[in-house]
Order: sequence, then structure tokens, then C-alpha cells
Amino acid sequence: MKKVLLIDSGSGGVNILKECVKICPYADYLLFCDTKNLPYGSKSKEELIEITFKNLDEIYTFFPYEIVIFACNTITSTVIEEARAKYLNIIFIGTVPAIKPALLTYPPNEILLIATEATINNNKLISKYRDSGIKFLPLNSLAPLIDENLDNLQVLSDYVKQNITGKFKALVLGCTHYQALANVFKSNFKDVEIFDSANGVARRLLSFIKKGEGYQVQIMCNDFFLRDRFLWYFFKN
Repeated sequence: MKKVLLIDSGSGGVNILKECVKICPYADYLLFCDTKNLPYGSKSKEELIEITFKNLDEIYTFFPYEIVIFACNTITSTVIEEARAKYLNIIFIGTVPAIKPALLTYPPNEILLIATEATINNNKLISKYRDSGIKFLPLNSLAPLIDENLDNLQVLSDYVKQNITGKFKALVLGCTHYQALANVFKSNFKDVEIFDSANGVARRLLSFIKKGEGYQVQIMCNDFFLRDRFLWYFFKN
């Protein structure tokens, strides 16, 4: 089995891992949740490059990965090109907002994309559509709040109501953490279609993997308490 490393700062990586296991149950997976450096969204590009390269170097010493999934829109936007240039023998798969699928159904002025500030400022796909009419809303505090409330995500309903306003028919989730709030979004925005990136990432991974039998999953975390919560979150559904 190919060794596949997923990196995120918290529970967003669990959302991507779950979809990867569903679509591609043929790999040896390690999810590294870098809660020590949470949140990624408010850090500079230079900080994120330093953090990510350090993590990649240390993890390779005990888990010699062949494929790396940046299960995080923020580090995909800020680090992936530098990572591909430095680690030439590794396949890197990024997570980008599902803008293109949303545009197949809705005009730009009916689309709202929510993400971290770093993703909105650095993502090349977002830059391409900057003047298209798509609305962009930075929500740096939402990812940490999700990690803190995994066992009761409904408490974030008021936050969602207060911070996500205006008229839109498509909601693009530009942070992998936000997928945990799918039910909250659906209850608050009943006529809005939600687009996330998990399935696209999983199908991209499948293109590099030979089908076989079985898979392995490990979850590592800087914080042992959060690791247990993320394990519970992975298996609860």
C-alpha cells in the first residue's frame, strides 16, 4: 500500500480523510493534526512554509510517505508550490475551494465563498475569480471554534447567523474545517446549495493509487486530548 500523509491544523483533515477512505480504501493513511500551530489561517506565508517543511521532514523519519495531501485550503494556497519544488519525489495534492462546480449551476453574483483570510489572499483560483462577482468572506475564528465544539456543533448556529449574511444561493466552503458544519449551514440557509472539496481531493488521490484490499488509518496530534476527540469524530459516522 502507498503511504499517504494528510496534514491540517485540526479537524478539517478528518473530513478529508473520511472521504479519502470512502473513495480510496487502498492506502496506508496518516493524518497529522498540527494543533500546536492552530490556527493556520492568521499566519503569514513565511510562517506556514517554515511550519510545514519542519513537519514534513520530521514525519518522513517515521512514516516515509509517497503522497502528501494538504487537507487544508490555507497551506494549499500558501505552501504547495514551494513544497513541490523542494520535495521532488513526492506527489502533492492540494485542497482548493469548489468554485468551478458552483459556477456550473449558479452565476457568480449568487455565490458566497467562506474561508480563512490567508486562503482568500493567496489562493490562485480565488485570485482568478476576484472580480467575477463572487462574494468572499474571511472567517478566521470559525475553524478553532469548530475544533473546540466537535461534540456539539449546533452551538455555533448563532455564530453562523451573525457572521454569514446577505443573499446567496451557493455556499462554497473554502476551509476543510467548515464541512463539519454542513447540517448547521443547511438548517440556517434552507434554499442554499453547499459545495465542499473533499470528494474532489479523494478522487484525485484515487488516480495515483492501485486498487487493492484494505487500508490502514493513523491519526497523530500535537495535543493528546484533541487526538482522542478527532478519533471519535472520525469514527462517529
